[in-house]
Order: sequence, then structure tokens, then C-alpha cells
Amino acid sequence: MAKRFPKHVNIIAHEDPSKPDGVSFHLETPKGEKLESIVFSKDDELMAKKDEHEVHFSLVQESGMTLEFAQSLTDVLWVAWGDKDHIPACPTSGNGQDPVFYAEKSAPKKLTVVNTNPSNCFFSFTINFVDSSTQGVKKLIPYDPIGDNRNGGSSIDPTGFASSSIFNTLIVAGVALVVVLGYVLLR
Repeated sequence: MAKRFPKHVNIIAHEDPSKPDGVSFHLETPKGEKLESIVFSKDDELMAKKDEHEVHFSLVQESGMTLEFAQSLTDVLWVAWGDKDHIPACPTSGNGQDPVFYAEKSAPKKLTVVNTNPSNCFFSFTINFVDSSTQGVKKLIPYDPIGDNRNGGSSIDPTGFASSSIFNTLIVAGVALVVVLGYVLLR
């Protein structure tokens, strides 16, 4: 069974009259470091190929703002896929729930997303918010960050060797040791 590895990301919202919806957004780590994109690397996080990233988005907004994550799982997250060299345009509409990067749970200030990260590629996604103070049908307010799936993970079980990069390092170190010992013994 796949294990889930959590990643926590804050979405910071503040009023910005120059924007079409009057709101600007950016991403930050829980420690307040600004993020240009969200990078997913199973090798760097010592994950097996079958493991999944579980992203916990938290909405942080200026006092007096009344934004919430859209509550429908198909409305809250839209995804567009590129390849390892090209970032796709941000999606402007949904096409059902994506099987690779999908919303699992949406609450007013928290959104849980799963990324199976099966291959190396860029993707764009739109997270939609609503203004809870509006009456009637709520207009979606989009935010378009970028995602970067670095790899599909190691095919080696992490209970054995932790990842292919560690395994490769051990092989190189072993070969270097044999070469050095051979050199010393042949002198």
C-alpha cells in the first residue's frame, strides 16, 4: 500500500485593487518563506515509486477578508499537464477530477490535495476560492500556482535502500574503494 508524505503550504491572500477579483495570492512555507512553485521529488524525500505526496494548503488572509476554498472537489482544483520541459497554460475551467493531482478534502480554510507524481513533468493548476460574504451563487476566484513533478520516485523499496540516488552513491563509493585498494595492492 502507498504511504503518504505530507507537505504543508500556506496560500497568502491580500486585497489588491489592481487585480480583476481584487485579490493577490502567493505561496509560502509554514516558516514564511515565499515559494515560486511547489516542487515534488520522491527521490529527494526518500519515497518509493508507489508513495504519494499529500499537500495541505492553508488559507491565510488579511483581517476582514472572507475568502474560503470552493467546497466542490471538482471546482476547488483544476489541473493542466505539460511535460518535463514545458509549463502548460493555467487551466481556466475544470474537466472533472484529475487522477494524478486531485483534491481529496476541502474545508473553508484548509484544502488537502494528493499528488501521485508518476513522472517527470511540469503542471499548472488553479485553486478556486469563493467570497463567503456574497449571497446566492458564489463566483469562483482563481489562483494559479505552478507545480513541478521531478520524478516518479525510486523503484527500490525504501525499507531496503532508501532511494535510487543513495543506492547509486553506494555503488560509486564501492567502485572507488575497489580501485583504490587495487592500486595500493599492485604498487
